[in-house]
Amino acid sequence: MPGTNRMLRILGLFALERPVITPEQLIDEFGVSRASVYRDLGQLTRAGMLERVADRGYVLGPMVVELDRQVRLADPLLQAAQELPAKLADETGGAVLLCRFHGSKVLCIHQVSGRNPALSVSYQRGRAMPLYRGATSKIILAYLPPAQLERLWASERQTAVAAGLPDDYAELTRVLGALRQSGHCVTAGEIDPDAVGLAVALRDAEHLLGSLSVVLPAATLTAALRQWVLSRLQSVAGRIEGRLQDQRDKARAIRKREMP
Repeated sequence: MPGTNRMLRILGLFALERPVITPEQLIDEFGVSRASVYRDLGQLTRAGMLERVADRGYVLGPMVVELDRQVRLADPLLQAAQELPAKLADETGGAVLLCRFHGSKVLCIHQVSGRNPALSVSYQRGRAMPLYRGATSKIILAYLPPAQLERLWASERQTAVAAGLPDDYAELTRVLGALRQSGHCVTAGEIDPDAVGLAVALRDAEHLLGSLSVVLPAATLTAALRQWVLSRLQSVAGRIEGRLQDQRDKARAIRKREMP
């Protein structure tokens, strides 16, 4: 395994259940020599990506915090969204989630709480969630390019079926095609009990970025409210995508001016 790839995998091993990683764990995980593991740990530590904790192992380092600040201030999707999620939360009373597609997971990059303090929402900024449960994730799945969907199906079929998706690829594509045609996804109780998620996809031109969602208490969702929230979701998503288009246009104009 090339060293650079292994170092990236080391960073991916950290989780709330495993905040500290020891060299011995990495030797067992990768099946490489102690010298190789310590060389990788040394490079990551010097770069600030890891920090050694005496007598315990290694934790994520200060550079991760610095990069998180950079994302908060300069991520194009967050820049395009700006005040819109907060306004949507105020209008609907629900929790609003702005999420990105990440590998085989969905990552919440921004959350605005709704007016209902009793509403429990598992999606939180920085928390990776499964791709196969809940409206927030399923609408992303519905917009995946066919080749990408096929690769996921080949590698994660059991996980997808266990989450309630069809155990037949043709049926899966039919179900996802129907979601894509409707332009939205609505699910109840798939992530949090007594909660309903309503979601639409977010794209930058033809590139799938993630989704925008509203989560409401199931007891409050009437048919009329459902339709109104979906309308607002689609409107706000359209404004975000329009701002992303403006970002692209400005970047093209700058490049054109800089051309000799």
